[in-house]
Amino acid sequence: MRSFPLGRYIIALTLLNAGSLRASPWLAAVSAFMMFANNLIFFLVWIIYFGKFSNLGGWRLDDVALLVGLVSWSFGLTSFLVAGMRDIAQTIVDGRLDVHLGRPCHPLPTLLLSRSLPAGLGDLLSAFVFWLWFAGRTPEELPLIILVATAAAVVVAATTTIFHCLVFWFPSGLALCEELFNTLLMVVYYPQHPFGFLVRIALFSIFPAGLIGFLPTEAIRDPDIFKVLAMVAAAAIYAALAVLIFNRGLRRYSSGNSILELR
Repeated sequence: MRSFPLGRYIIALTLLNAGSLRASPWLAAVSAFMMFANNLIFFLVWIIYFGKFSNLGGWRLDDVALLVGLVSWSFGLTSFLVAGMRDIAQTIVDGRLDVHLGRPCHPLPTLLLSRSLPAGLGDLLSAFVFWLWFAGRTPEELPLIILVATAAAVVVAATTTIFHCLVFWFPSGLALCEELFNTLLMVVYYPQHPFGFLVRIALFSIFPAGLIGFLPTEAIRDPDIFKVLAMVAAAAIYAALAVLIFNRGLRRYSSGNSILELR
């Protein structure tokens, strides 16, 4: 029964002390604005592209805007709420997992919620610009859009966690974890049409970029309850898989005595 109050406390602390907000609200605001501007500048590439070509595999500019908005929301939500996902590998390698293991709840939620990046707010705000302005979606469609985008965010957090769990088996693979995350970030922003059949299978399974960008976009472009349910199911499956792999990796973890160091 103690784990729920602890989890609620950690979430509240994460929201109140989001990243650099502890140091300066202005720094946090600048960070969010820079990310917002970065997303808009990135989208200029697509505006230029569709100024010369009418479509890309049947997708138009408004479809790509929908995709970019969905991806911005999924990565922005994870950056603001669970940015600790990108510290998991370093925490494991440094032997600092003891601090989380000593709490009366599963260590994974506290790891994920241990850090928050205000830049994620810029991603979240830019998502609405892409959806409502560039993609021409209506406010009535926002609940469905946010639902599939949030499901995609769960896939992002789960996949990143799985990447970082690799160091349980390969302690020297710290840099690889970050490279995998950066590669995922690059791939999800692009439609999947140019990729071959085998690559697309990988993008919907072991490297689920298609579940973060392409499938959510298709679920909105061509509204289909089965596509929406597929996104929700994918979020649940990848979340469960992340917990399973993390638990398996814990069996190989060697304590760093961080609790004693804190005392």
